[in-house]
Amino acid sequence: MRRAKHVMEAVLCCVILLIIHRSSESIQVIGGSRTVVQGEDVDLFCSLLETDEELEQITWQKRTLEEPDNHNFLLIYPTGLTDFISSNGLDGRVQFLGNPKENIGSIRITAARLLDEGTFTCVFSVFPSGAYSIEIPLTVQVPPVVSVTVDVPPVVGENEVFLATCLAAGAKPQAEVRWNTDAFGSLVRTVTNSIQHANGTTTVVSHLLGVPTRAANQQQVQCVVNQSALATERTLAYTIDIHYPPQTVNITLSEASQATVFLCVADSNPKAIYTWTRYLCCLLGSTCHYISDCCCCCWTHMVPVEKRKMSLEFIHGRSTVRGTITGM
Repeated sequence: MRRAKHVMEAVLCCVILLIIHRSSESIQVIGGSRTVVQGEDVDLFCSLLETDEELEQITWQKRTLEEPDNHNFLLIYPTGLTDFISSNGLDGRVQFLGNPKENIGSIRITAARLLDEGTFTCVFSVFPSGAYSIEIPLTVQVPPVVSVTVDVPPVVGENEVFLATCLAAGAKPQAEVRWNTDAFGSLVRTVTNSIQHANGTTTVVSHLLGVPTRAANQQQVQCVVNQSALATERTLAYTIDIHYPPQTVNITLSEASQATVFLCVADSNPKAIYTWTRYLCCLLGSTCHYISDCCCCCWTHMVPVEKRKMSLEFIHGRSTVRGTITGM
């Protein structure tokens, strides 16, 4: 009789273990990978299915490339109370969104940072079958900082130089950069390079090259940047700025004024500064155009200036003409 009793107890234990094993095979935790843009909030969802077993605890863990081992940072109890046992770089930016009574352990990470990227693990501990978990990879994207500039304004010449440079800095993943040059495109070409940073971001540098000519000055181009962290592609307009000195000067008599007004005009970039003088001498470094033996218009390149007016007497023999001369 005793032997039969022991046999029955052993069989019963085996049946119970078999039932638990079959039950545990159907239990699963669901969740999925997430992607977030730096600075935004992200919800990490996890839920335990196919079980009526008693929930003992929900544990959240995190690991990164720099910290390859899982570290617990949050414990959630059946009552809904939470215990942040380690900041793990999250610095109080974690909120519990789930419901232990429904076996939901979801959390929210606010103001995501690049260092938040890694693999999160959601672990449900139930009695009697044990622990069940799922890994949730989190990818943090960083939008680029876009700018268009030129280090040194090009000067008219015959050799190819950088006309403009477009930067898509500190992006993750790497940004795509292209130029819109319209009809100007046949006269220029692009050279694009990328710089990898230790934090996983990339800076793309795209140069627009061409021969700096007067005709190229003030041409309109666009730098277009596309990247997955941007809601729409970024387009920055840029005006090609090429410096060149005055080649000729034109002095004309204005017909719009009753007074005698002379206009002195020279094409240059940036605008020239003009000086009128009635003597046979000019400022050092200036170029002069003579109207008569006693008057000349002098200009100096590379100095922006507003329009200037001054009174001047023209002496031709014994006749004297008084009027106003305008430098532009």
